[in-house]
Amino acid sequence: MELEFLGTGAGVPAKHRNVTSIALRLLDERNAVWLFDCGEGTQMQILHSTIRPRKIEKIFITHLHGDHIYGLPGLISSRSFQGGDTPLEIYGPKGIKAYIQTVLRISQTKVSYPLHFFEIEEEGILFKDQQFEVSCLPLDHGIDSFGYRIVEASHQGELQVQALLELGLKPGPVFGRLKKVK
Repeated sequence: MELEFLGTGAGVPAKHRNVTSIALRLLDERNAVWLFDCGEGTQMQILHSTIRPRKIEKIFITHLHGDHIYGLPGLISSRSFQGGDTPLEIYGPKGIKAYIQTVLRISQTKVSYPLHFFEIEEEGILFKDQQFEVSCLPLDHGIDSFGYRIVEASHQGELQVQALLELGLKPGPVFGRLKKVK
């Protein structure tokens, strides 16, 4: 799991700082990327990274101010041209579906993959599978706004044999007991 900040500016972009977008790379965990907000210029920032738009499986929008959503229609459209054929899930406050559908309809944009919208009206669990749980809480920002919490499910780690040897432990039953400790 790795975070990549594609933009951290507020309101308007600056010469050396794009507006809000954060990528959560889950390439080892599920061969996917999740985006948090998609401000104007996010696609350009992605071009300067190793992120592939077709790997983006979920986008979480915190609120519907322009600096958090104006890059979304372009990214959705470009994803079709860049080999994206898997479904894209978009989570955000009520209104995100109408915004995207209106822009795509007016621009006559055809998307080659299914879009699934999850409009949020209250706090709670948004998504849960064997690897992750994503929940949201309302934030105080003047309009409906949500913060997201990602929790990775517990899983058994690997015994670091070399580190144990360096500590002077000898292989044997003690290694087995250490492996069982949670």
